[in-house]
Amino acid sequence: MAIPDYKLSAVLYGHSLDVRCVATTKEYCILSGSRDRTAKLWHPEGVKDFVNVVTYKGHNNFVSCVCWFPPCEAFPDGLVITGSNDNTIIGYNLQDGTILITLKGHENAVCSVSPSQDSGILMSSSWDSTAKIWNVNNIHSEPLTLKGHQAAVWSIIELGNSTYATASADKTIKLWKKNGESISTLTGHTDCVRGLVVASAETFLSCSNDASVRLWTNKGECLNTYFGHSNYIYSISTNPGLPNTFTTCGEDGTVRLWSSGDCVREIRLPVQSVWSVTCLDNGDIVTGSSDGIVRVFTKDPTRYADEATLKNFEEEVAKMQIASQQEIGGYKLSELPGPEVLLQAGKTDGQTKLVRQGTNVKCYSWSAADSTWNEIGDVLGANPPSEGKTMYQGKEYDFVFSVDIKDGAPPIKLPFNKTEDPWVAAQAFIHKHDLPQVYLEQVANFIITNAKLDTLPAASNGFADPFTGETRYVPGSGTTARTVNAIDPFTGSGAYTTSAVSASSIAASTEKHFIPHDAYIRFNQANLKAIYEKLKEFNSKIGDTMNSFTDEQIENIVKLGELNSSFNPETISLLKKMLEWPKEILFPVLDVTRLAIRRKEINGQIFDAAYGPNFVKYLLSLLNPDNLPANQMLAMRVLVNAFSDLPGEMLVLAARESVMHSIICLNQLGNNAQIAAASLLLNLSVALAQQTDNVDLADCIVHLLNRITDNEAYFRGLVALGTLLAESPHKLLIQTKIVSNTQLHNRLKKDCTSAPTDSNLKKITTCSQEIVKLL
Repeated sequence: MAIPDYKLSAVLYGHSLDVRCVATTKEYCILSGSRDRTAKLWHPEGVKDFVNVVTYKGHNNFVSCVCWFPPCEAFPDGLVITGSNDNTIIGYNLQDGTILITLKGHENAVCSVSPSQDSGILMSSSWDSTAKIWNVNNIHSEPLTLKGHQAAVWSIIELGNSTYATASADKTIKLWKKNGESISTLTGHTDCVRGLVVASAETFLSCSNDASVRLWTNKGECLNTYFGHSNYIYSISTNPGLPNTFTTCGEDGTVRLWSSGDCVREIRLPVQSVWSVTCLDNGDIVTGSSDGIVRVFTKDPTRYADEATLKNFEEEVAKMQIASQQEIGGYKLSELPGPEVLLQAGKTDGQTKLVRQGTNVKCYSWSAADSTWNEIGDVLGANPPSEGKTMYQGKEYDFVFSVDIKDGAPPIKLPFNKTEDPWVAAQAFIHKHDLPQVYLEQVANFIITNAKLDTLPAASNGFADPFTGETRYVPGSGTTARTVNAIDPFTGSGAYTTSAVSASSIAASTEKHFIPHDAYIRFNQANLKAIYEKLKEFNSKIGDTMNSFTDEQIENIVKLGELNSSFNPETISLLKKMLEWPKEILFPVLDVTRLAIRRKEINGQIFDAAYGPNFVKYLLSLLNPDNLPANQMLAMRVLVNAFSDLPGEMLVLAARESVMHSIICLNQLGNNAQIAAASLLLNLSVALAQQTDNVDLADCIVHLLNRITDNEAYFRGLVALGTLLAESPHKLLIQTKIVSNTQLHNRLKKDCTSAPTDSNLKKITTCSQEIVKLL
């Protein structure tokens, strides 16, 4: 059949983070769920507009799935059902958002919810590798659990023959009888199976990360395989307004319409990820995407958006296609949030955000006094440098970058030589032009990217890791005297040093407010050459086995730790294979892993639904008290750097209780392990600061602070605790815990009144004063 053209109909703003799921309810209403921990009901108004009439709140983590649950005996008005990364399912009153039921039973993130054909029966699936069948008419009854998958179960549906089908990250689909008995396992997809939908009374469809759609009979026979997407397919939906058609969306930023097995229409959005798609009864298509926006597309010309909106949308799409392949100021445009993030209030005065606006990147600063985001200026990429040196103020430089800070003002020049440390150059630039200290990491990363630094410059005998302070590769040692030439990207001063620091570094640290902290930190620096040599040495000990590697393979694995180098996807598989090495020789593999996962594409593969959950469990096993100290420390560094992108962040947050338990159970901690543990708790505090289930995290931080002897680690622990104290809904409870802990409270009061000359101790004094004020 001929498929009409679809055009944009409505753009629904309201969510502050990714819209991960969309669904429909009665009367052409739309439901949406978001990483901002809320779900929303959008009611049609007029011909093509929608209004947010209810916001559903109650989850402590991302809302990952949503559905309309029809009226049943216990709930004659029906329910809005949501599932979350907090492992729970909540049922709300449709009209006013009152929480009517909370279902607990899953042991990991809930990733799909849907009603059964039987009244009062709810189906759910989870990262805990199970699906569950709940009787909502009797919420106190135990749910039926479908066990058998080896990885996350992304979707569950009921087929036309009254059996269940589940889709999993283990690349399979399973069919089940209603009593929970397994019928068969369907294979064919070569990657994670993300979505299922009933196609007819006899068939159903599946979509996968392998970029394919498969048509199956209810008995498990694969009738056909369809290709059209160029990347992961996240969601699939049939279209009531177009019989015998279905719609898909995915990581290639498109929505695709299919008829008779052919992709007949493509709708491109100005985003990187279209997370979810559903269809209204009138044939309109609804999407939720990574820019936090719900969009509606229609085939009916009477519901097309106005010409100005359509033109603006088409221009955004065209620019996105070009800009998605470009980097501006060292930031890949497609990875930056759009202006919708400015709908969310800032946390601290002076907090900055980089925001994508068309093909530009603008920097905004939060004004607490005015409760508004103020535009500071554009972040512009430098022109390609010419060969040889460039003269600037009478000196020769490898690069002279132009940075546009303010409209109407000339660009500021940033000179840089490859032999310089980018953090030092960034700090000098900030001091010279009196810029906020929070710009440090942005400027340093701008330099690293645009100067195309494959390796960071060397110190006296090779680059010194600011966390180990050593030029040779000894990841577990904490006994060597440590001097640091690099500026710490987190504090703006030396990460930890026993020697004197410059006056400018002291000024930077004493003028800065540390609490609350609002961004994840990570371990960036390392001696890749030393890691390479250590991997070669250990590889020779493996001998001629399945787990040994060629020198070229080792070199390619180490290159994964470089932010700007290209790599073959097969190298990720080699890294996973190397992670199977014996624990006695594992530490350099962990070190290159924590560098590699800073990259978005690698983070997504290491922490995908198939490999990620088991990898996180393995890292936690390395924190057992009887493990090697080097493995313990580096496992925590890997968990810290997992926060570099969403997949790793989600898995670590899902495992946060196990993470905290492991830290508490660690026995003797060297200085480097103390810093790693404190950094991990700091990232958790940034993620969980405003949630209601963070009291256990506060307990863990207090426990660690009482055991810490390293000043840098103690400082980071204080920032973590102060961030919770400043923002937690349970502020009074956390205050009580701090005051009642005599050892910590006495030290806080003592440090408040001290007047140290050492910059690291000054940071502790400043931070202690901020915490005591909050008490």
